[in-house]
Amino acid sequence: MVNAFSFACTACGKCCNSPPSMTLAELFRHRDLFIGCLAIARVPRRREGERLRVRGHGTVLDAADIAAFDSIAQTLLHRAGDTFSITTQGYDYPSVGRCPALEEDGRCAIHFARKPVTCEVVPLDPLVPDRLQHLVLAARNQSGAYFGANCIHEGEHADAALLVSDGHVVDASALDALTRRRSALAKEREVWGRAVFESLREDLFNSPAALARIPADGFLTISIVPAILAVASTSERCRQLCVDYIDSQIALIGRSVQQALLRRRLDDRPVTQELRGFANAYQRAKALLAVPLAAESRCSDASFASNVEMYLSGAAN
Repeated sequence: MVNAFSFACTACGKCCNSPPSMTLAELFRHRDLFIGCLAIARVPRRREGERLRVRGHGTVLDAADIAAFDSIAQTLLHRAGDTFSITTQGYDYPSVGRCPALEEDGRCAIHFARKPVTCEVVPLDPLVPDRLQHLVLAARNQSGAYFGANCIHEGEHADAALLVSDGHVVDASALDALTRRRSALAKEREVWGRAVFESLREDLFNSPAALARIPADGFLTISIVPAILAVASTSERCRQLCVDYIDSQIALIGRSVQQALLRRRLDDRPVTQELRGFANAYQRAKALLAVPLAAESRCSDASFASNVEMYLSGAAN
């Protein structure tokens, strides 16, 4: 059975059909381009002996596979009965059908301006162990979203770089991007993820009715404000950075909604309602952050506070 795949980006834009998953630091950097939100998804817990199959490709998970999944969960994910991912990402009207950074000629406007690391990871999945990345590629190769892209090939291919083979990511640049994306997700968990998880535990993760809102094969989007408030309380500098971000986001949401109203599409209305909810949440957060932090309200760990400040300002990523 073939478990080797090659990949060659054809710049067709098929994987640029929506805003990408981004770190909070990346959203701060591109605050005038991407509307930020929180995306919450269930991540299946795997069991030894479980069979994973993707149309002609498959494997039976062994103890090493489960250990690899558990390692990812412990460093990148959150557990409350089920396992969940909580990430920040860009948000836009699905009817637009393109990433906000995609220009009319099909090129990425931020390709050379520190584009999100997750874009470099495509078509791999940082939440899947390296040994099983061939199943990720097999699924995407047969996905309707990639139909006609002609970028993923089974086995070695003359016009494509060998990406995975024999349970390893063998392309050096792909492996580097995968490593950096996982490191970024671990950093996000440290900086704001755990705090947001705890703040949402009672109203979401401990509520079966609320959890039912998370689609089985997708994610729940909510306002990014819980993450903003988590980092804003770290230091006075972080509070100022967050207020600046909020101002940019309120303006961007206003422009996005105005453009949607001009399109006059019925299927845009739920998104417009959600965006207005985001804007209202930002206004409430801005009111909370209007007053400088009292000394006793700031993080007592000066090193951690400095780390977060550099992270949000883009000096360290």
